[in-house]
Amino acid sequence: MKRIIKIGLLVALVVTLVTACAPKTTPAPSPTSVPTTQAKPEELTGKLTVIHWGSEEEKDLVAGWIAQFNEEHPGITVEQIHVPQNYWDKVAAMFAAGTPPDLMYMGYPEMVRYASEGTLLPLDDYIANDPEISTDMFFPALIKAFTYEGKLYGIPKDWNTQVLYYNKTLFDQAGLSYPDENWTWDDLRAAAKKIAADTDGDGVTDQWGFVTDVGMNRIGAWIYGNGGSILSEDKTKCTLTDPASVGALKFLTGLMFEDKVAPSKAELGELSAKDTFSSGKAGMYVCGGWRVLGFRDIKDFEWDIAPIPISPTSGKRGTVVDTVSWSIAKDTKYPDAAWALLKFFTGEAGQVRTAKGGTATPSMIKYANSEDFLDPTKPPAHREVLISYTEDEIHYYPVIPKMGELWDAWGQELSEMWLGQKSVEDSVKAFCERIEPALPK
Repeated sequence: MKRIIKIGLLVALVVTLVTACAPKTTPAPSPTSVPTTQAKPEELTGKLTVIHWGSEEEKDLVAGWIAQFNEEHPGITVEQIHVPQNYWDKVAAMFAAGTPPDLMYMGYPEMVRYASEGTLLPLDDYIANDPEISTDMFFPALIKAFTYEGKLYGIPKDWNTQVLYYNKTLFDQAGLSYPDENWTWDDLRAAAKKIAADTDGDGVTDQWGFVTDVGMNRIGAWIYGNGGSILSEDKTKCTLTDPASVGALKFLTGLMFEDKVAPSKAELGELSAKDTFSSGKAGMYVCGGWRVLGFRDIKDFEWDIAPIPISPTSGKRGTVVDTVSWSIAKDTKYPDAAWALLKFFTGEAGQVRTAKGGTATPSMIKYANSEDFLDPTKPPAHREVLISYTEDEIHYYPVIPKMGELWDAWGQELSEMWLGQKSVEDSVKAFCERIEPALPK
């Protein structure tokens, strides 16, 4: 419990930084009508559009929740829009067209943008007038994560840390002990070398020791663990060129191009890092807790999770936290119906479904520690790893007002590095040169 509370405090720190960097546009006032949160389910009517990202498994999970909601609220029709890629482009297009979704997944960086533009519905009156839900049920800092200029613009549905997934079957075959909290990067490299193999004898590696996505949250775990960073604390300077940051990237690219135990972006081809691991073609894989649900369908091997290994340089480990809310568009035609659905998704019943569902860590304190969530009879056996990181091991990717430019620079300027076509030093230099003009002054 103490470690989870520490995580909550860290989210509060990030929120302070986010708000400090945010544009100071005054949000539109909340509706003057009093929320009818006391209405009976059968009395509520409306036609709602719900948009979210996620895997096919998450799509099915949300669809199941909507079906259950419809049984209790027969007068409310819900259209589900699942956007697995380019989610924010779709959301922006819907707002621009004047047909915003009623409910939507909202990350904390994006919340600042939409709340500052006055396009999200403040939820304070709704939650204050609803006896079935209270902010006290959630980690306080997660509530703060979706608060902008004193108003609440989203209810946190869940959160996740980055962890090391590993294939127990491949470890057993290689005669290796499983990863644990004492593992270092050197242990990971040594194990990856023993697992990587050319299983069909054609001269090409087809079983990898390690595989990773290259998004900011996955790679950030290694950068921060090594004592590095992406931007300075005040977000005014790019620090990816610092030795500790470069060292982490050299470790990861070294697994690809020197040790040849991890596939490069080119060697992955059309197969994703996730699919490489789930198909049994990689011994280890780094991702967030949301992969648990999909990986439970794996039948060909056993798997588990461990913390991100410790950097031998810094003596520390790192992980990156993601948190998401359900938010409501200010211009929804059916705010009471939308609140009823949001409460269903994020309230106590929703937290039970999250705990049992497997996609993420519940945002309510009670259910993050529940047997439903930590149940060792369902893989992973050591799910407590997701909430085991200590205060100084938790980090967040940086947030700036021009967040789109930061993501574009990360994806484009570092792409040749992951292909082995450009050195780490040249890649991070190009990244910093590109993002510097977009940083707060």
